[in-house]
Amino acid sequence: MLALRKSFSALFITSLLFTGSVAALPEARAQLPEAPADSLSRTNLLLQDELYFGRSRPGGIVSEEQFQRFLRNVVTPRFPDGLTVFDASGQFRGSNGTIVREPTKVLILIYPNSPAKRRAIEEIISLYKTQFQQESVLRVTSVPVRVGF
Repeated sequence: MLALRKSFSALFITSLLFTGSVAALPEARAQLPEAPADSLSRTNLLLQDELYFGRSRPGGIVSEEQFQRFLRNVVTPRFPDGLTVFDASGQFRGSNGTIVREPTKVLILIYPNSPAKRRAIEEIISLYKTQFQQESVLRVTSVPVRVGF
């Protein structure tokens, strides 16, 4: 019985120490890894966003021409250094609970982290939703990405 009591006491004290130490931990913050010193190529640590633009809309579909115009007039001026776009097939559960399948454009942007660039992406999303009557645009952000040229 004494051994059991000692075990419970040790367990209780250990749990108090562990709980107290977890609560006392400072807020964790992501740190960007540095490029290896022996890197032979120019290497940068940047952010990557993937934007998924559904092309179905009330009364039809966003045509290739309409999307290319949006890319030329809205996206490229905000990200003139480069981007990647490709066609995909998307699927999601609509607000009414049914599965919706639609053609999709995926836009990949790689850029230095700055409030101006993050704001530019928010503008792109907002303008697409407004112009093409979309409920949403999926945004996936990867932090950081290592890029070499």
